[in-house]
Amino acid sequence: MSEYKKSGVDLDSVNHIHRTIAEMLSKTYKNTVVGAGHYAGVIDVDGTKIALHVDGVGTKTLLALKTGIIEPTGIDCVAMNVNDIACIGARPIALLDYLALEKEDKDIVTEILKGILKGSEAAHVEVVGGETAIMPSVVNGFDVSCSVMGKVERLMTGTEISPGDLVMGLPSNGIHSNGFSLVRRLIDQGKISLKDYAEEIMKPTAIYSDAILEVLPKIHGAAHITGGAFTKLHRVTKYGIEIKMPDPPEIFKVIENSGVPHDEMYKVFNMGVGMVIFVSQEHGEDVKRELAKKNFNAIELGKVTSSHSEVRITTYRSSVLHL
Repeated sequence: MSEYKKSGVDLDSVNHIHRTIAEMLSKTYKNTVVGAGHYAGVIDVDGTKIALHVDGVGTKTLLALKTGIIEPTGIDCVAMNVNDIACIGARPIALLDYLALEKEDKDIVTEILKGILKGSEAAHVEVVGGETAIMPSVVNGFDVSCSVMGKVERLMTGTEISPGDLVMGLPSNGIHSNGFSLVRRLIDQGKISLKDYAEEIMKPTAIYSDAILEVLPKIHGAAHITGGAFTKLHRVTKYGIEIKMPDPPEIFKVIENSGVPHDEMYKVFNMGVGMVIFVSQEHGEDVKRELAKKNFNAIELGKVTSSHSEVRITTYRSSVLHL
């Protein structure tokens, strides 16, 4: 049994539920261009393609309460949404937030909203409203989620990805906003000191949407590395992927050394790469230069191949994983 499953999250079961939901939702489609199962839904409104997505912060909120570092969860909430719609080529236009609280707490609300405003400023998206609910006995502390609407500038579902394309990675800001049920379990077991690593653990998710949209005309696809980590690459291409991962930030080694199997790390965490993009060899250097202007140092990880359909990862320990 995986450590993540012991923490209460069975990725195989979650994926099965997602497939069931997608099948059920498909019965409603009339003007849907991209349905459930990709990074965002896309609907055609009188000839304009509109992207819609909803996402939250997960159980990171529980550590926010323990550490008192709450503002980053607001940034996380924005990032999880705008990064995902950028993967299908959409520019974020408007955002709504939903905040559920165990009890009234002005300080928590203020800190979360500070983060949402910081994130929205970085992503150039307007926060047009939201909802706050007080839900004792249902919510433990607080939960926050956002919905985003974007305009598709160039629909990008991965069909343009082809063998020979370069696979590049954009560095993460740390753990971001997934895998926290496992991180919390390790903290509760005393294997990781929250006191020593609080600031590192609570760093907000990097916002990539602006950078992705800047290079949109020159890339063939993008994959936000969140829940399920590098298994997410199957979402954007049917071809095989061969990548060699760089040495990860120290926090991931701390987590691994706390008892998480090496291969599981790459199925749960971003391991220092928060966004993957696919670029033709012709445009590789141009894309690197343009991303550098957005303060992202793109790392060449590997290539797309037609020789198999797996995601093969050479890890920082030189192990080869087959996902």
